[in-house]
Amino acid sequence: MDDKRAALMLAVLAITGAGVRYFLSPSPGTPPGDVRLQSSTATRPGGLQETARRAAQLARPLLPGERIDLDNADVSEITRLPHVGPALAQRIVAWRTEHGPFGSLARLDSVPGVGPKLLEAIRPFVVQP
Repeated sequence: MDDKRAALMLAVLAITGAGVRYFLSPSPGTPPGDVRLQSSTATRPGGLQETARRAAQLARPLLPGERIDLDNADVSEITRLPHVGPALAQRIVAWRTEHGPFGSLARLDSVPGVGPKLLEAIRPFVVQP
């Protein structure tokens, strides 16, 4: 008899939980949280093409003769360097903002996560004064 009682109690709890969830859930017409829907007709002309062109440029790896100026490059440009991900690129830009331009590649070693091996890997792709 105890097994049947336990099964009945679990069924009642499951049905009660589903009912509470149904009554407390937002209506389908309102978006969840602080989401605000915007009209897709309010985009600037040519904005999508510009975004696609920029994404294609940033997605391709650097060519052997192409160089990046670490004193002026933004995070997305720095991530194009070999062995540099978005987190490291963000640390490089944050360090540059706080301490000023690097001036030389040797000073890049001051950024946490940058060591001698990384410096040698990116040396051919970085503008050096």
